[in-house]
Amino acid sequence: MKELIKRTISGIVFCVILISCLFFWKHNPLPYIIVFSFIVCCMVYEYLHFTIGKGKVLLKLISITASVSIFLIPALLFTVMGGTQETCSSEVSEILPNSRMYYKAAMLFVAILVLCLFMIPLERLFSKENKGLEFAWSSLVYVAVPFATLNVVGFFGYNGWKIASLLILLWAGDVGAYCIGTAFGQGAKGHKLMPSVSPKKSWEGVIGSLIFSVIAAVILRYFDLLLPEASYKACTLYALIVSIFAVMGDLVESQLKRRFEVKDSGNIMPGHGGLLDRFDSALFAFPAAAVFYLFYNYLVF
Repeated sequence: MKELIKRTISGIVFCVILISCLFFWKHNPLPYIIVFSFIVCCMVYEYLHFTIGKGKVLLKLISITASVSIFLIPALLFTVMGGTQETCSSEVSEILPNSRMYYKAAMLFVAILVLCLFMIPLERLFSKENKGLEFAWSSLVYVAVPFATLNVVGFFGYNGWKIASLLILLWAGDVGAYCIGTAFGQGAKGHKLMPSVSPKKSWEGVIGSLIFSVIAAVILRYFDLLLPEASYKACTLYALIVSIFAVMGDLVESQLKRRFEVKDSGNIMPGHGGLLDRFDSALFAFPAAAVFYLFYNYLVF
């Protein structure tokens, strides 16, 4: 019971922080940039901690810096541009009176990123242990790049609710997978998804995830909080794509933890584990959502 209470409280605090920084986006996207930069930083640290292990402090520091830079560069540039869609210049100037400062900050992080990319292979010159380089590179692709693509969703129309709605789809899918998977996917009658990777995951849970994500998408579409001026069919397809890629991301992280024999990626969230455990499905869903946002207007529904 205590574990459930602890898990519930930490989950609520986590959701409130995320939704709050996205809610105030229209007035200032800086809280989003700060909070999600911290998330990227923590996730890369967790990934490198259980893949490389203890030590290799310099390599971890370089990888974390490079990963945060990969996220920040498009976030800052999109902030200056006022989103990927046409935005009134006066509106942007009201929101961002210091847009030149954001642009200079973006260029600074470009320089930092280039420097880090050179330093990652050179780190071996200063280390006695010849290991971890492949995980330093993979952390950039596995964590940093997906969060960089998230900026496409957020700045598409300059609206933080687009990211909030994407997170709601993912959370709804998690709830559906748990409820339907627990009710129908366990025991002899259940159909295991990939028992060698994650014994508890079932096809029934996948179906539950799809159903709950679609229901959430329909509700969000009704309040025009999902895709700008999109039909219900487009929103349904969006939810299905996000949910399918979320399952893939969940399986990849399960295989990683099984490969390195760890239960949780970290302990920053009591009762939940690490941030990598919370965003494992999002690492595949974010890029898929970004691609859909860019091209859904060309779909015929």
